[in-house]
Amino acid sequence: MPPMPEYRAVFTDLDGTLLNEQGKITPETLDVLARLQARGIPLFVATGRSVCATKAALQQIDLRTPFVCYNGAVVYDPVSDEWLRHEKIDDHVTEELLAICESHALFYLVFHEDAKHTLPPRYDYQTAFYDRLENIRHVEAFDELPRRSVTKFSIFTADGDGDRAILGYLEQREDEHYVERFHISTIPGFREFSFHSTDVHARAGGKGAGVRFVMERHGFAREEIVAIGDHRNDVSMLEVAGLGVAMNDAPPELLAHADEIIDHEAGNGVARLLTRLFDL
Repeated sequence: MPPMPEYRAVFTDLDGTLLNEQGKITPETLDVLARLQARGIPLFVATGRSVCATKAALQQIDLRTPFVCYNGAVVYDPVSDEWLRHEKIDDHVTEELLAICESHALFYLVFHEDAKHTLPPRYDYQTAFYDRLENIRHVEAFDELPRRSVTKFSIFTADGDGDRAILGYLEQREDEHYVERFHISTIPGFREFSFHSTDVHARAGGKGAGVRFVMERHGFAREEIVAIGDHRNDVSMLEVAGLGVAMNDAPPELLAHADEIIDHEAGNGVARLLTRLFDL
């Protein structure tokens, strides 16, 4: 038999992968991560979350490796508190998205300098939704919303004219941005909400691009990387890894790119995978 590859680093998604249903790291996983660190194997997170939301999710551990955030558009160094990579949406795309959202009375968030800018709630359920988010900034007037150097633009829609207008615009200009679309109820902590989230990033987005940036910075080769995820936005990350691992409840698009499929095991699946791979 050929020798097992020598993996030198692990990249993992957070929600639905490393975290349990309550958005926490389980005691078993905390123990395994400590043993992984003692072995000198760095753990990196790669998530669609903002920087502040990633920090909130990682309060249980002192992670000093760069975070891949905003689906790869940002790489953040928690030691120096620097954004090492920051790919911004083209300003004209932001302007056009704002116009469509306002004309269809949609609700949305404009991410600028890691704050989530939005207008006062139009609908009752928005208040409950906003209460779950970090670093929300309400502005009183449409003209006060950021329009330059925006990191992400998130639009929340049910099926209808507004949803079709957004999707039509994005399809016509697909070379100008990177888009992730998912039902918000797939995220732990948001199960009761029934609308889609359409997240627009810079065209250079994608977790794979952020992971490659970190790999090059740290001198990791593809075959030395383990990447673990559970959703479509993890496809590009698995594509750049030597071992791509998907949760067994992942959509078919991700499962097709996985070298191995594991159970989430109520937040312990990643720990048990790492224990086996690194003989912890």
